[in-house]
Amino acid sequence: MSLGKRLFSEGEAPLGDYGFGIVTYSGNSSTQSITGLGFQPDLVWIKERGSNPENHNWYDSSRGVRNFIGSNSTAANVFGSTSRLTSFDSDGFTLGADNEINDNGSTYVAWCWKANGGNTISNADGTNTSTVQASTGFSMVQGTASGGYPTANSFGHGLGVTPAMIFVKETSGIAGWSAWHKSYTNTAQNYLNLNTNSPIASSQYVWGNSAPTSSVFSITDGWTVNVGATFIAYCFAEVSGYSAFGSYAGNGSSQSINIGFQPDLVILRKYDDNQDWMIWDSVRDGNPKSLRLEANNTDAEVSGTTNINFISTGFEFTSSYYNDSGKNSIYMAFKIT
Repeated sequence: MSLGKRLFSEGEAPLGDYGFGIVTYSGNSSTQSITGLGFQPDLVWIKERGSNPENHNWYDSSRGVRNFIGSNSTAANVFGSTSRLTSFDSDGFTLGADNEINDNGSTYVAWCWKANGGNTISNADGTNTSTVQASTGFSMVQGTASGGYPTANSFGHGLGVTPAMIFVKETSGIAGWSAWHKSYTNTAQNYLNLNTNSPIASSQYVWGNSAPTSSVFSITDGWTVNVGATFIAYCFAEVSGYSAFGSYAGNGSSQSINIGFQPDLVILRKYDDNQDWMIWDSVRDGNPKSLRLEANNTDAEVSGTTNINFISTGFEFTSSYYNDSGKNSIYMAFKIT
């Protein structure tokens, strides 16, 4: 039985039909349907919370059921058995018995986004045709790196506005996750890797030496992904009151980050130092936040650090932890809709 829930502040009506939700559940080592989202998801990101060191599992309706990749891994897309995620349902999703996502006695969290119900379209906005499904503030893009190294190719993303954050992962071979963010000091060359805790780096051979536009983003064959490889890109845009992307400079004390709404998910990454991709949400934990997961590793949920709160205007730090003086961080934040 699902333990998921949708949260709204007292007296607050739901936002538009953007489609973001969080569910928690307990595994049963059998088949089970996870419900409670209130919409049919197109991206489902699952992480085991307990002491078993399981991978992050990313499933999406563009690649199709049973296909998974992990944000902590460079491994290619795997088409798994029927024990993996087997359907995207009207109120959630259905799982088989695989221990990474449904082990008896283990607890899990799933962060879920809606795109276009698995309905993809061909997009010819870039130099290379892409396959896209998009909703307000979120799109999933599939493409092929068709040139020789170091050819830059652009791909349409279907958002209609310039993305605020993009994750690109090669699916046909082994490669890291490249992460682009609107707050980079050099948006044409800076990048992070979602699968590592390494500091920000810069190269003309990641984003084709070109920042994303309202219609396309660029990658470099043989660098961002291997020459001839297929990839998936998850593209996010800011939507007032629902999603926010930005950066802040740590002050070594306490400070509030104003994003204009109270978030239900915050992913934080200190980018000029070695730090994991920190994840907090409102379904696993209340204020102060003491339960943390990390997108780039298989570690269990960390408990005990209580210096971050979700507040009506954003999130706040009550000490220097995650708020180191002289260090800079990027964030992405979402509200359940």
